[in-house]
Amino acid sequence: MGSTLAVLALAAACSAPSPPPPDNRPLGDVTAAPQECDLISADAIKIATGLNDYEASGTKMDMGRRFASCTVREKGVSDSSLGLLIEVFDPSPDDAEDLENTKLSTRGSDLPEALGPGFAARRKNAKDKTIAFVYGWTPDYQRLLTVNIIEHAPGRDSLADATEFFRQLKPLLLDNPAPS
Repeated sequence: MGSTLAVLALAAACSAPSPPPPDNRPLGDVTAAPQECDLISADAIKIATGLNDYEASGTKMDMGRRFASCTVREKGVSDSSLGLLIEVFDPSPDDAEDLENTKLSTRGSDLPEALGPGFAARRKNAKDKTIAFVYGWTPDYQRLLTVNIIEHAPGRDSLADATEFFRQLKPLLLDNPAPS
């Protein structure tokens, strides 16, 4: 009996560890303090990208008055691996046909109707890493908001996270008309 228990204990100790449970933490307020790029929550960045040590840089439009982009890269890595890229294009470089072709080529899915025109999809980059992304635009195709997340945060659904970033940032970055 003692040897049976020892074998069972040894078998349990040698078995492969179970995979970590999915990370179902919501991103929370994606504009909460502390912020990167004067807009994006540092906590939401860490959750969505899985990066605890990163560098963020932002750009502005209209002589520094309006958000244009936020790029988050892993710190201390020679190739500065991209983690998150959020961009606003005003005017959009893509017309309706370009956006439809991108959606078709990436097998994108339409965003929920409440989020307006746009789609979510995945693609591979030049380094064969998967990028989850959302493209959303104004009904007249004049302005475009994109959210890109490289999928490497353990247990996260990067496409759902990109969609959540878009959902919360759309009213601030896409729905507000540009100042005249």
